[in-house]
Amino acid sequence: MRRFRVKMLAAVSVLLPWGAVAAQEGPAELEACVVASADADDKRTLVQWMFSAIALHPDLEGMAQVSQVQRDAANKAMGALMERLLTVDCATQAKQAFREGSGDVAFQRAFGRVGEMAGEGLFVDPRVSAEAAALIRHVDMNRMVELFLP
Repeated sequence: MRRFRVKMLAAVSVLLPWGAVAAQEGPAELEACVVASADADDKRTLVQWMFSAIALHPDLEGMAQVSQVQRDAANKAMGALMERLLTVDCATQAKQAFREGSGDVAFQRAFGRVGEMAGEGLFVDPRVSAEAAALIRHVDMNRMVELFLP
């Protein structure tokens, strides 16, 4: 009986790494497909949807006004985008991830990465990057330099 357990443990230890790799394939493949399939208009849709939701946060509500009509339009566009990416452009990868039981992780990774790319794209706009760079006017550079001194 002891030998049987040892053999089973050895077999499981050999198979576990392969299982871990297989479990990562679905999320990685869906992420790669969604990233490759999302064009500039899709990223714009995602940014607008994110902004419409974020504008509801109590710390931000005095800084931005998004009407309910605009919010509904952003939700509708984002819903259509998600549907297209998951059921048309990346249907094979999405089905694989959901069959493997990694659908939630795959979905979060894929749309999280597209969201990161869309956010990065915000700072490419010259007005946005100029405003972000203007932050330096409000930083005491002498105090910052002190961080690097021994």
